[in-house]
Amino acid sequence: MAYKVGISSGWWHIGKDPNLLGLAQKAGAFGATAGVQFNQVDLDTVIEFLEPQLKKQMEEALRILGIKVGLHGELGEVASLESAERRIYDQVHKRTATSFKFAKEFKFAYINVHGSQKIQLQQEETRLKPYGYSYQVVDFYGRPFWQLAEEDNAGGRAVKEFVKTKMRYGGSVWGQIHADNAYDTHEKALLAELEKKRQDMEKQELERRRNSEEYKRASPQEKKFMEDQIKEAVRTFIEREYEKKTRSSDFIYNVWKDSRFAQYLLDGGEIDAYMAVAIYMYHLKDPLWFNIAGPKEPEDAYITKEEEFNSAVAAKYHEGHLLKTNGELDGMSLKEFCEKNSIYYLIETPHSQAGSEGLARYYRPIYLYQLAKKINSPFVKVTIDFEQCMGQNINLDDEKKEGIITWPNDIGKYIYLLHLGEPKPYWGTAHIPIALGSIGHEALYKWIYQLRKKGFRDGIIIFERGSGRAGGGKTMFEVFEHSVQAIRNIVKFLEQDVEPRKLPAEFYGITHENPDVFARQQVSVREHAWDPLEGTLRVPEEKHTFLSGHAVAQQKGQEWEKRKYR
Repeated sequence: MAYKVGISSGWWHIGKDPNLLGLAQKAGAFGATAGVQFNQVDLDTVIEFLEPQLKKQMEEALRILGIKVGLHGELGEVASLESAERRIYDQVHKRTATSFKFAKEFKFAYINVHGSQKIQLQQEETRLKPYGYSYQVVDFYGRPFWQLAEEDNAGGRAVKEFVKTKMRYGGSVWGQIHADNAYDTHEKALLAELEKKRQDMEKQELERRRNSEEYKRASPQEKKFMEDQIKEAVRTFIEREYEKKTRSSDFIYNVWKDSRFAQYLLDGGEIDAYMAVAIYMYHLKDPLWFNIAGPKEPEDAYITKEEEFNSAVAAKYHEGHLLKTNGELDGMSLKEFCEKNSIYYLIETPHSQAGSEGLARYYRPIYLYQLAKKINSPFVKVTIDFEQCMGQNINLDDEKKEGIITWPNDIGKYIYLLHLGEPKPYWGTAHIPIALGSIGHEALYKWIYQLRKKGFRDGIIIFERGSGRAGGGKTMFEVFEHSVQAIRNIVKFLEQDVEPRKLPAEFYGITHENPDVFARQQVSVREHAWDPLEGTLRVPEEKHTFLSGHAVAQQKGQEWEKRKYR
């Protein structure tokens, strides 16, 4: 397919625009007059799918308008696909699966999700680590970590050793384990085992003593004393054995594994969860680890390569959500569901907030690409939002380190969607219209042209309204201005493979095919054609035409200046 041009609706919770009250409204209110091929609906909450007669409204809107629709998934904690916290993981997975189920019903082309909703672990150590034992965590499949530790492979064995080092007697997790009913069960089994051992030892030692010459020569009182000594020594040995066993990491690990609540606890909470997954990836030689974090061991990478550590593990959690089977989807994984129903799962560069630029756990396009490449599905792709890249402190023009020119040569093949707006670096949240012929318009063309050279030769390119202009009953033009025309110009010259430095005047809106802009430009040129000669001629200079001169004579010069382009 060729490039498709589209727009996005925006979010009701941000814009409070009456046109955003409901999915059908979002799909059709602006799309009806934008003259685009595609409309992205921005989902405020999954309960929007419960709107009465929504399916009928959506079918009518799409049939009448003849457009296709994609969906931008939820934002915030309920969309944190990289989280290891159990309460978040379970909620996110269920809501994501629900969204895809409705995407099939309403014929959405894709669901777009942000790569990250949280900042890097190292930035939250004071919150996450001291209270880690008090909240539950899960592995990338949403399971308690003992299931990962019990896998019969190098990764599983390494995780088991790591987890057992956290099972310290008297430690924070131990307190939760000791209070669990599973502790009583294991303790009773241990006591029964030690009682049998006591009886066997006592029997053997008494029998050995009774066969000795010393015992045979002893008096009845001496014999009783010898036997009591043996019994006391065996009892003391068994008591010490009990203390040793119940304080061992093996015993605590087994109790932890069988406990209903404590099995989801790790001493350092989400930090330990990420570390355990990193260890698993490292020892299994997972390409997500080595392509993102490199050959460094996890404990070292946590300290010296914070961004790469977070990105590799966050990518693994995304992979887990994609591959985990789900009852919501008839027992299929998200990956299988997407492939069966031709729905794209798109991972987008996320926005940031003031003070957290470049601190999201998973945001670099080259890392999102690594996940899409590993999943190796035609329906798992990447979304690039240039404004949000800038908001994450990525210099897209950097030719040596992180700019587009340095990205992998095949990255374009894994990109399906571009979110555009005037590229202003305000944390990826401005989303203002693209000014036709502006510096931003030109920059967007250059960046997309570079992506085209790296394989992005078809896909969807939209102006994303996002959190931009909203509310007040604004007209279509007030919200989007010339953004659609600007993107059409980008697409037109992209498909002609025009180099950025060779863009014609038409790209900037100066063309007979754009009569309004062209007419204004003509007036401006005629008005100022002789400006370079002003002050150099010896004959009287006339600065005004007949009409404008008459306006000045009537003291209407300012009104003329305001209205002369109309």
